[in-house]
Amino acid sequence: MESSPSTCSPSGETVSWQSRYQRYLKWPIYGLLFINFLLYVLEDSQTLARQGYESIWDITSAYANSLDVAAWFGLLLVFEVETYWQHIYAIRRVRWPLNLMRMACFGVLAHTLVVYTGELLSAVEPTKDFQIEAFCGQPDTTLYQLHNQVYTPLSPQDCHERVAAENLTLLLNATTAVTDEGWRIALTQAFVSFIECASWLAAGLALAGSAFLRRRQTYTGRAAALVRRAPHISYCLIICCALTWGWYGKFLYTYDSLLWLGGFAMIEANLSTWRQRLQQLMGRQKRHRHN
Repeated sequence: MESSPSTCSPSGETVSWQSRYQRYLKWPIYGLLFINFLLYVLEDSQTLARQGYESIWDITSAYANSLDVAAWFGLLLVFEVETYWQHIYAIRRVRWPLNLMRMACFGVLAHTLVVYTGELLSAVEPTKDFQIEAFCGQPDTTLYQLHNQVYTPLSPQDCHERVAAENLTLLLNATTAVTDEGWRIALTQAFVSFIECASWLAAGLALAGSAFLRRRQTYTGRAAALVRRAPHISYCLIICCALTWGWYGKFLYTYDSLLWLGGFAMIEANLSTWRQRLQQLMGRQKRHRHN
C-alpha cells in the first residue's frame, strides 16, 4: 500500500481519519471526472461543427469546456504533488516545471472566463426586429432555433414559416434565433456559466495561495484568513449554479460541479493533513527544546 509523508507523523501515528481514507475516495472521483471530460469533448465537437471556425480562437472557444476541464486536471496534478507529496515538490527540478504548468493552467481558465464573458455580453443585447428575409436568406449557412441549450436546425424551406409560427423574435447571433422565453433562459444560463467559471477560478487561486502560505507556516493574518474563506464562498456560489443547471434539466453540469467539489475536498483534506503534521512537528520541536 502506498504511503506518504503527509499522512503519518514521524512516529508513525495516523494524523486523521480523513488522511487514511481520502486516497480511496479521490481516485474514483478523478476517474468519474475524466469520463465527464470525454463527454465535454463530444459536446464541444458538436459546437465546433455547428459554429464552424476561421481562426484558432474560434476552435478554442468552441472547446472552452473541454480545455477548462483539462486545465483543472493539470491543476489537480500540481496540487496533489504540492500538498500530498511535499518531499517531491521540494525538489527544484520538479517544482519549477510544476509551477510553470500551474501558470499555464490558470491561463487556460482565464481564457474560459473570457469566452463566457463574451457569451454573456451577446445574450444581454440580442438583435430585435430583424429582417426575416435577411436572416433566412443567408446562403450556405445553417440556421438554428435555440431553447434551453438545444439547437434545432431551421431548414431553408420552412425558415420563414418557423420563425413566424414559433415567434422567434430575437437573434443571439447571426445564425441563432430565439423566443422571448428562450432568450431569458439563454441569458440566465450565460450568467450562471460566468459566475460558476469565476467562482472556480477564485477557488483555485485561493487553494494555490493557501498552499503557498502553508509552505511558509503562515496561519494568521488577513491574507491567511482571506485564502481560507475564499474557497468556501466560491463553493456556495458553485452549488447555487449547480442547482440552477438541475432546474433547467442539465444534470450533467450539476453532476460535474458536485464531482469537482469532491475533487477540491480531497485537496483541502491534503492541506488540512499538511497543517496538522507541521503543527505536530513544531510541537515536538518545542517539547524537545524544553527538555
